[in-house]
Amino acid sequence: MFTGRYEHTIDKKGRTSMPARFRSELGGDAYISVGIDKNLVIYSTEHFHAMAAEIGRLSLADPTARIYRRRMFNKAEAIEIDANGRFIIPPFLREELSPEPFDKVVFAGSNDYIEIWTVDGWEKAEEEAFHDETVAADFAKLMNDAVERK
Repeated sequence: MFTGRYEHTIDKKGRTSMPARFRSELGGDAYISVGIDKNLVIYSTEHFHAMAAEIGRLSLADPTARIYRRRMFNKAEAIEIDANGRFIIPPFLREELSPEPFDKVVFAGSNDYIEIWTVDGWEKAEEEAFHDETVAADFAKLMNDAVERK
């Protein structure tokens, strides 16, 4: 399980270091892709393959399913994490985070995947998740809906 928040530098070539705690959880190589919230996500290879199998069961005749496939896989890349925990975020994915240059990223654990944000992006996401007065009511509704589905 991925938990916690870590800030790391990123150089002009897109090299950064995976937090050591996340490295041990990933257990090797991983996949990086575009997230839903103007962020990037890293999945373990095992989790990414499981998601691919699930998404593969969606009908190709469904236009929403085709868009979802594109979103999940067209910008996904396998990443290799070296012995020192370094890896490269490809240029097209850095551009997804921000069109402006940046020299720090925030890694945030999200249970079964890792989110990567610019510092500014994380501050906005953190404000929404931790300081928005309406979020508690939204969480309660989400949990009630999940219970009703069971």
